[in-house]
Amino acid sequence: MSSQHSHAPFSSIQTMAEHQQIMPDLAVLQRRIPLTFRDSATAPLRKLSVDLIKTYKHINEVYYAKKKRRALQVAPEDTSTKKERKVHNEGYDDDNYDYIVRNGERWLERYEIDSLIGKGSFGQVVKAYDQQAQEWVAIKIIKNKKAFLSQAQIELRLLELMNQHDTEMKYYIVHLKRHFMFRSHLCLVFELLSYNLYDLLRNTNFRGVSLNLTRKFAQQLCTALLFLATPELSIIHCDLKPENILLCNPKRSAIKIVDFGSSCQLGQRIYQYIQSRFYRSPEVLLGMPYDLAIDMWSLGCILVEMHTGEPLFSGANEADQMSRIVEVLGLPPPHMLEQAPKARKYFEKLPEGGWVLRRGKDGRKVITLHNSGIFGREGFF
Repeated sequence: MSSQHSHAPFSSIQTMAEHQQIMPDLAVLQRRIPLTFRDSATAPLRKLSVDLIKTYKHINEVYYAKKKRRALQVAPEDTSTKKERKVHNEGYDDDNYDYIVRNGERWLERYEIDSLIGKGSFGQVVKAYDQQAQEWVAIKIIKNKKAFLSQAQIELRLLELMNQHDTEMKYYIVHLKRHFMFRSHLCLVFELLSYNLYDLLRNTNFRGVSLNLTRKFAQQLCTALLFLATPELSIIHCDLKPENILLCNPKRSAIKIVDFGSSCQLGQRIYQYIQSRFYRSPEVLLGMPYDLAIDMWSLGCILVEMHTGEPLFSGANEADQMSRIVEVLGLPPPHMLEQAPKARKYFEKLPEGGWVLRRGKDGRKVITLHNSGIFGREGFF
């Protein structure tokens, strides 16, 4: 077995004599460069090995000492130009007129606040324990502002009306237990439900749920909408979407519709700007009178989304929303476009009398279709 090895660049082995010849004279070297030897305690090798923790600690001390000095050198704030922070409702509310929720707080010697579970334009929702009924509840706390209070009072009236006609709670509508005023906030107490259908979709990584489960949701939602359509109620939800449909139990398919804050009764329409964009019906987009059918439109969009995992019409704005609807279902019939207040926001009338979608900012038509649509001559209406 060969013992030859390559040691380049140290392949030439020097003899002791040769080594002595090339070694510099120490006395000469000292005359050229004065030698100084470090204290072993401050040597870099020691600092970065044995004393590494001490080194890090020292660096931190130096860093924070500098930071503290800079903070002390900052000029005092000029309070003459600073906008004074307002205190609302004797300190109980923040700048948005929302109640400042404090976990563990006890209300009316009955409700122990556990945590904040939701927030929206209307106010907040907290999870609380009802000591008297010995059950968990959800409390919707309305903003302390007149406009929101007025809107919530309409919601309260509709909830009470639905409760009167659904004493057995079999129509898949959230149950209002009671309401009260607390520190100038209207509070609505509901049964505590589980997560919403959007959360369910997110848990599937937006792949959608089975057709069988979608069918179960459809049956319950159709039953609920049929209940709302009874002559004694004639209630339009106006904001049906996955976020407003909650599971009763995370392991079951039972659901309930929540959030009637935008709702109204037929013939008593209050708002023109309603429905979340992805679920907004064509008649609302066109600024036309609407009825209970707009909830059915939203339902169709929701069921497709639950099964596919993606919104059916995911417009970036109202014009894009209308464009996506037309792309699938065709143009509305001419007589409707003639009557629609907002028709020319989305469509152009041709000299010969037909309609096309308006041109985009780049000068191209978003889509060109004839009034026949894909579902027949009258389009999707």
